[in-house]
Amino acid sequence: MDMPMKSEIEKALARDGLAFPPLLETSYELETRPRRVKRIRVGMVRLAVVYNLFLIPDWILVPDLFPVSIALHLLVVTPWIFLTGWLTTEETSKWRREGLAATLPIVIVLQILVSFVFTKAPDAAHYQYFVLLVVLYTNTIQRLPFRLAVLTSGIIVGLHTIAVGLAGHMSAATSAVAVTTLAASAYLTLTSAYYLELDRRRGFLHVLRDRLLHTDTENASKHDPLTGLANRRYLDQRLQQLWDQAGSTMTIGIAMIDVDWFKLYNDRYGHVAGDTALKRVASCVQSELRGDDDLAVRFGGEEILVLLPAISQADATRFAERLRREIEGLRIPHEALGPTKVVSVSIGFAVGSTASASSGQLIDAADRALYEAKQNGRNAIWPPLLRTQPARATRRKG
Repeated sequence: MDMPMKSEIEKALARDGLAFPPLLETSYELETRPRRVKRIRVGMVRLAVVYNLFLIPDWILVPDLFPVSIALHLLVVTPWIFLTGWLTTEETSKWRREGLAATLPIVIVLQILVSFVFTKAPDAAHYQYFVLLVVLYTNTIQRLPFRLAVLTSGIIVGLHTIAVGLAGHMSAATSAVAVTTLAASAYLTLTSAYYLELDRRRGFLHVLRDRLLHTDTENASKHDPLTGLANRRYLDQRLQQLWDQAGSTMTIGIAMIDVDWFKLYNDRYGHVAGDTALKRVASCVQSELRGDDDLAVRFGGEEILVLLPAISQADATRFAERLRREIEGLRIPHEALGPTKVVSVSIGFAVGSTASASSGQLIDAADRALYEAKQNGRNAIWPPLLRTQPARATRRKG
């Protein structure tokens, strides 16, 4: 598991709160954004339909302002609902998206309160209770981020309190009951919203932790624990994929790498030092891969296989020679061979078409080439580079 991410997950679970550190907050936003955007856009259509059905109570409770209600519904609020949905996309930043969503209940409440304040209808006192429905919608269905829901609810309660005081449709006692009822409803629904968001966020943390653990387990099953290179099991899978999917024009290179005189190295320095040297060689091999399609595999003991899809014979030769030089350039002392000697490798490689050779045949050919490289003095590649150079002195075999 990625250690920074694991640490952040455990800390967030221990805190049992809504706040995430930046790394997790970014992951949470990326994970939930598509569903959230879809929810908002679909919700705008439903909201517009339900909201405009309330023209019927407007006609019943505030008939003197019904033309004004129609104008506010159809020319102001409804267009704003659809504009908000149109402006909400996956490219919209989180706070712009949620800020736009938060304007909807405020705009709807303003429409209700304008009618409530200016109507002269005898049943006007009942009209202001529609604000309660808006608060319920905001904190249970709309699912704004909790802090934004608190701010929005506070604005609504404040606007309602001012409107009740200005309208004069109710007695002081009735007005106090109306304001208190709305404030209590806001508190109760916000409490519910808090725990709903907490459950969603904790659920995300558990899913993310399980996902990372699964990835770790899967990676462990595919990689050698000492060197971090792929293992034989993963190599078999990749070879099967290449031979199943590649066309007849695909050429595959296999490079077999053997650390020279590795037994003598272990005898001289011990197995712990031998493991360290092998890890340094493996890291060097990994760093020389051309891209994600190449695969370095711990084939066995001190042998490393490199799978090179879509490579020519000339490029495979250059790759092998470059790798040989880089490993020699690590300058890992190998005093069992002499006071100035360093760890080196022999590399044999073979290139063939998936149409003309099996993966097993290609590996066998690379293994035979490795034998030739060792026979030709080690610290060598086979087939060799085509260049004029002095013959190498033959070293001990082993």
